[in-house]
Amino acid sequence: MLARWACLLVVVLTWGPLLGQETDAERISRTTWHSAVLPGWGQVNNGKWWKVPLVYGALGVSGYFIQTEGAIYKEYRDGYLAMTDDDPLTVYVTEFDAQGVLERRDFHRSNLEQSVLTFVLLWGAQVVDAHVDAHLLGFDVSEDLSWSPQTGPVFGLKLSRSLSSSPALPAKR
Repeated sequence: MLARWACLLVVVLTWGPLLGQETDAERISRTTWHSAVLPGWGQVNNGKWWKVPLVYGALGVSGYFIQTEGAIYKEYRDGYLAMTDDDPLTVYVTEFDAQGVLERRDFHRSNLEQSVLTFVLLWGAQVVDAHVDAHLLGFDVSEDLSWSPQTGPVFGLKLSRSLSSSPALPAKR
């Protein structure tokens, strides 16, 4: 059942391009949204398949650090609560005192927050990359980079200043 819904979603999202009724603005918008929904999809739309492993590698490493730092943070958090709850039945065996456990808990919480921020920034960076690449697909990259000056009518205002010396200012009395 899930596979049917996934196929339907893919058909609906790609219906316009399949019919050839898509403008550049629609293609750029579609690519940006695809990249925001599923990392790497926008890069695939732009034909930059080689970027997909980089995207998933970066997000995977960041996700790994989120998972590991989160687990360590929870361990120190629970240990600190066990050490400071004044209940003799809860025991947390460690070589550190309560202050040492608190410092380690705060350290790993900071690392966890930085890992989440890195994950979000990497996700956003791949969306921006797909959006910019979609804009540059229509850029002319032909071998002919020559420029030939042409003349023609020019419309507009022109401000000019003569280079001759200006009249002397009257002297004050």
